[in-house]
Amino acid sequence: MKKRLVIAGTVVVACGALVVSGVLTSANAETSPVAPVAAPAQLAAAPVSPPPTRRAASEHEVLGEVIGTGIRDSSGELVFYGVKVTEPRLPQTTFGIMGGIRDAAGGLKDVIIVNETSGSDKAPGFHGVTGGANLDGHDVPSFGYYAGPAAKITAQIGGASVVAHQARWSADPNVVVFWFDTATDPGRLRAYNAAGDKLPTGRTDVGHG
Repeated sequence: MKKRLVIAGTVVVACGALVVSGVLTSANAETSPVAPVAAPAQLAAAPVSPPPTRRAASEHEVLGEVIGTGIRDSSGELVFYGVKVTEPRLPQTTFGIMGGIRDAAGGLKDVIIVNETSGSDKAPGFHGVTGGANLDGHDVPSFGYYAGPAAKITAQIGGASVVAHQARWSADPNVVVFWFDTATDPGRLRAYNAAGDKLPTGRTDVGHG
């Protein structure tokens, strides 16, 4: 199972990963960053040593309640949940949002995590926006989180304005988790409060797991 955590740069973690300096690292990695993986042809010519092992994704400390999406595959329901992040190189990042699968028994399988990699993880605006992908056999749509009183989040997808699904994170109601019905990268992300006023944009760059 792949897993990544992000540090410095766009955040995207496939199967629970962490990105450092804009580079995706194996979610099963220690606190030290992992070098980018070369293309298959390069790997054949120049084998690389496997990255160090990180604790199992199932050991992530879940923060708050699990957010259901109603999106299901043969393994269970796609869900989002906050997880604790402790990384010395990211002193202002204390949590990430995990996209995972909840099985019929309620068990959680981590699939992809996003977290802030520069500045405060709760600065007003968008954070951890990632394009959708098929990871470890599971289709995960584009998602991320917004810090602030967002009542409505929109984006341009396929030439049309689309409204995101969203839910407040129980561990901090000022954090809104949002997702779309597609894996297509969202463009022109916008957030509005209950009065319809536009909110701060924050970081809208899209990462990929």
